[in-house]
Amino acid sequence: MHKRPLPSDSTAPAESSPGAPPGVTVTHADDARSLARQPIVRYVGFRSTARGREYTMRVSDVQSSRDFVLLISHQAFAAHEARFQDAPDVCSGKLRRELANDPDLVPGDGIAVTPQDLLDYRNSHLSSTEKRARTRPLVPEPPPD
Repeated sequence: MHKRPLPSDSTAPAESSPGAPPGVTVTHADDARSLARQPIVRYVGFRSTARGREYTMRVSDVQSSRDFVLLISHQAFAAHEARFQDAPDVCSGKLRRELANDPDLVPGDGIAVTPQDLLDYRNSHLSSTEKRARTRPLVPEPPPD
């Protein structure tokens, strides 16, 4: 794999970027600025409360770092709507969607993970076998002989 050297300033020569339309060039500085605008979401930990499990996620960008708390109810785990091992990923996805809708979102009392969020997560993480089974039309059984 060929690695291109990192430029020391924004005057780096323009190159074609992977995924860019033919003939379109993007400078290294443009690539770096685009990446810098994307917040980094990290799982910090959880704590169990009377309401459920509170998952703390840290959002960092070039300017600041903010901690958000997302709540998954105990009922969601008891009803097998959520799995403990998936919960940080569920919360990360929910927080990323919230940030996409409002990049200046400020931490507050917490963000509740809804049953619809859990259903969307499960549906997006089905195995290929499960996806085929869900899309296969029901075929009536042949009548007994």
